[in-house]
Amino acid sequence: MILLDIKNYLKQAGSAPVRDIALHFKLSEDDTRSMLEHWVKKGRAIKQPPGTLCQSACTSCAPNTIEIYRWLEEDV
Repeated sequence: MILLDIKNYLKQAGSAPVRDIALHFKLSEDDTRSMLEHWVKKGRAIKQPPGTLCQSACTSCAPNTIEIYRWLEEDV
């Protein structure tokens, strides 16, 4: 199931921009965002504040245009 695939991707990455996740799974950014919100509602992920840089911190993108989600919960 794609929700679990996104969960595993985000857990492994720690955090990732919506755009990168969408490209990885060949989904639209809107569909990806909806699936990420599923994990936010469950308290497993959070949307980072606007202006948060991605892990590469390359600054090739305008920080205010990047939507980054971070995984919160560790498996026990």
